[in-house]
Amino acid sequence: MLKPRTPRRPSAGQDALPRMTYLVGRLNRALRRRLIAALIPYKLSVAQYTTLSVLHVRGHLSNAQLAKRAFITPQAMNEVMQGLEARKLVARQASSSHGRIVQLLLTQQGLELMHECDAAVYRLEQSMLAGLTALERKTVRAAIATCTQALEHHGGATRRAAGTLREAAYDS
Repeated sequence: MLKPRTPRRPSAGQDALPRMTYLVGRLNRALRRRLIAALIPYKLSVAQYTTLSVLHVRGHLSNAQLAKRAFITPQAMNEVMQGLEARKLVARQASSSHGRIVQLLLTQQGLELMHECDAAVYRLEQSMLAGLTALERKTVRAAIATCTQALEHHGGATRRAAGTLREAAYDS
């Protein structure tokens, strides 16, 4: 009968380096805290700001489409939308292609607030990236995109896309 294998312990040199998942998690937590603080003057949550940004970039979307792109559930998106509608930052309109679908869109007031928030978020990003050269910034962007695709899409297509992403990072 085979004995279960115990996980191999990292060597002394490996102990000194934190795991990549730890570093990404730590960055995520720090970034989220700073985003929350940056959005306080605008009385927006991270989910509300993300919603405004997605609507600005993607145009008219349904609640389900918007929830997916804002990384929240459709139920949570309903709550986000209620808050944004109450402030007259977004509006609903019936879809021209399907009568039962309601599309969400930014109002002029929502667009103006989103631009103000974008400036604050841009300053936060610049602070985060201050120690990196332009080439390092492109490399980090490509690496993060590649890692995201690897986890979202599993498999060989991701490896092919990774090369394309790396090339695109140097071209832009």
